[in-house]
Amino acid sequence: MPTDYSDQFETIRCQFDDESGIGRIVLDRPDSLNAMSTKTLEELPTAIETFDRLDRDGDRVSVRCVVISGAGDDAFCVGVDVDDIGGERYPFTASSFREALFSVESFGAPVIAAIDGYCVGGGLELALMCDFRVASEESELGFPEVDLGIFPSGVGTTQRLPLLVGPSRAKELCMTGEFLSGSEAAAEGLINEAHPAEELADAVDELAGELAEKPPLALRAIKDTINQSRNVGLRDGIEYEYRAYLPLLHTEDYAEGAAAFAADRDPVWQGK
Repeated sequence: MPTDYSDQFETIRCQFDDESGIGRIVLDRPDSLNAMSTKTLEELPTAIETFDRLDRDGDRVSVRCVVISGAGDDAFCVGVDVDDIGGERYPFTASSFREALFSVESFGAPVIAAIDGYCVGGGLELALMCDFRVASEESELGFPEVDLGIFPSGVGTTQRLPLLVGPSRAKELCMTGEFLSGSEAAAEGLINEAHPAEELADAVDELAGELAEKPPLALRAIKDTINQSRNVGLRDGIEYEYRAYLPLLHTEDYAEGAAAFAADRDPVWQGK
């Protein structure tokens, strides 16, 4: 049975399955289309820290993958709750928004956004901080901020989006506020996969399970080095990659992988 940490939170649900190594975070404000309240922005980094603590408290990497989804089938997340924006609260909300989303991006294990329904504004920015995005075909994704006189900012969306869809298309999406269906978003490279709504949960579980069966230390090194590539030039990136690679040669997982290959059997990864 998964360990349920949900009683520690008000606006999210949080579980971890020790057997599979898969953690789950559910944005649990369906009546508000899972908009992120100030409380949600406090609780999301705390949930990520819960998974971090599971790794620190053991002698191996326990968390193999995390799935973030929204409660209900109407929305993944529609951004920050508009009732919490404005006046004296705005600086706090902006700072908390950055902290919450960066906590997702910086978590070591792969993170999957499971998108069903609306995924717009800050909700789509949250999805972009995840490593994989899987959506239902009829989901709606977009950045409507321009119609409020602003644009998606604070966590680098204008820097990330062109890497996925190209500079011109990124400008078009942000300047027009155009919405894409899940199918269209997958075709343009904004998300990884789109599936019929009734198949979404199985598709997400399949991807999470596939990632959870891979050597976790290697996956974390891959995530770290690819993320770092956005911040450095090619030569520095190559050196960073090499420094991340060398420690893997001294892990039990590497020894297990080599032994399993030689014996023609499936490896059993320990995360150490």
